[in-house]
Amino acid sequence: MAVASRLEQKSEEGSDHDLARQVAKLWPHRKHESVALTSFFCMMGIHYWRALSLRELCGDKAIHHCFWCSKVRIDGVVYDV
Repeated sequence: MAVASRLEQKSEEGSDHDLARQVAKLWPHRKHESVALTSFFCMMGIHYWRALSLRELCGDKAIHHCFWCSKVRIDGVVYDV
């Protein structure tokens, strides 16, 4: 049973990564518009998260994207796409 739950969790993480890749195409990241300080903040892990309202498409997942770089956060897990 433990193996089945691990495989299910791994497949869910893979589907979240695919979802992050697809959702990232909905907006352009602003790395080219940001200044060096905002890029530094992103490298340090301080992001400017903006919420996306995609409840109709993705159910109850909390989806955020960083306005300064290409990272996507789905349910608290950060994906670099």
